[in-house]
Amino acid sequence: MKRSSVVTVLVALSCLTACMSFIDGWGGISPSQFEFQPMVPLRGQGPGGWKSARVVITLLHVTPGDVRRKVTCPIEVQVPEVNRLGVVSNEFAQMEAAKAADIAAERTLAQGGLSAEMCERFKNEMQEVMGKTIGGVRVIKSL
Repeated sequence: MKRSSVVTVLVALSCLTACMSFIDGWGGISPSQFEFQPMVPLRGQGPGGWKSARVVITLLHVTPGDVRRKVTCPIEVQVPEVNRLGVVSNEFAQMEAAKAADIAAERTLAQGGLSAEMCERFKNEMQEVMGKTIGGVRVIKSL
């Protein structure tokens, strides 16, 4: 199994009305951070098989007064090789995971909280967002 990728998401919360996420200063989480590897081979026809990508998401919570707190969330994103809608390509899974992570980071950081709560919320938000485009996706805490 490949080592986890490290992704840093910086979200400025000094403004109360809007938040933006950044990676290395601009944009969002790159789809290439999600390197899906086969987990369970596809057997036969129909839905089945699994692949997963492990990443470490580091949320940087910045509050008014420039107080910074890093929250590290190791997660594993699992997607079926084939779901009820057909084949889930690595490229599609990567794009959807990156979009979902950006959205989840913004939602999570806007609410604040303790580190463990933020990681749990991030994981749940990411699964909810990604689940709208990839049926059967699972986002779990990675060890």
